[in-house]
Amino acid sequence: MTQAGSDDVSDGLEMRGSLEIKDRAISRTAIAAALKDPRVTRTTGGISRLTGRELPRADVTLGEDTVAVNLYIGVKWPSSITEVTESVHATVEHALATMTGLHVHRVNVLVSDTTLDSGLLHTSDTEQSQAISPRPPTAGPAAMPVALLFGFALLGVAFVAGREFLIAREHVGGSPWIADAISWVARLHWHSWMIAAAVGAAAIGLLLVFIGVKPRTRTHSGVGGSAPTVWATATDIARLCSAAAQSIGAVTTAHTVVTRRKIEVRVERDRAVDAEHVDSALRKALAPTLSVAADGRRLTVKQSVAPPSRVA
Repeated sequence: MTQAGSDDVSDGLEMRGSLEIKDRAISRTAIAAALKDPRVTRTTGGISRLTGRELPRADVTLGEDTVAVNLYIGVKWPSSITEVTESVHATVEHALATMTGLHVHRVNVLVSDTTLDSGLLHTSDTEQSQAISPRPPTAGPAAMPVALLFGFALLGVAFVAGREFLIAREHVGGSPWIADAISWVARLHWHSWMIAAAVGAAAIGLLLVFIGVKPRTRTHSGVGGSAPTVWATATDIARLCSAAAQSIGAVTTAHTVVTRRKIEVRVERDRAVDAEHVDSALRKALAPTLSVAADGRRLTVKQSVAPPSRVA
């Protein structure tokens, strides 16, 4: 199913939104800023990923309008640790203040590892190997309902096993369910309904396998380049485009629909203004937003003439 977001901006209606920056986005921003220093090493994968000891690593504490970060880094040897930490501190503090707009209360830089510099890699190769490939936000796993169903089924099995144990120990009375069920199965013979049951079981099994391996749907688009640290929903992008279109004086109303493949902006313009002029102005107004939020989508602009206003 194609996910789409839309937004209407009408003349005379003032809309305001809110911006929420997650700890993960701030953490990735701090890590990306620290890796700009070629003396900072990156440790990832293998045992480091399993133990949660990847470097650089940032622990973020968010206040109402402030942010504090504990940044753990590895440093190439031989390097002056004091110079590296001072440089990383200044770079990270500037990046956080510029990109988030929050007051940076404190940035603590802690050196957790040192690595021998082999000197075999050029600076450009090192910077390329340090590029972060963030994991985009995705929807919940499709197999979650099935997992919940099996979880409740296993709880039921545990209840039955406990009941059988209490009956065997003569703590409670009653007929044993497991023995009765096994006896019923042992008395079964071939019936025509078993064909339908077998086909149904095979279909359900294939469906469960498909649900288990199906990739999760992306719910956000990266904002700001090939390695984004800020993500926006389709509705957020639609609102930005509608607001940009509404900023043109000749446009009376604007409506934007964002899908996975395209951004469609529909506007009503003043009949006194030429359509080509409005189209050119729209694309120019939308260019800053699309440069960071298009994520490969195709822009489509549709115009209509606003109906004449009624004079009482």
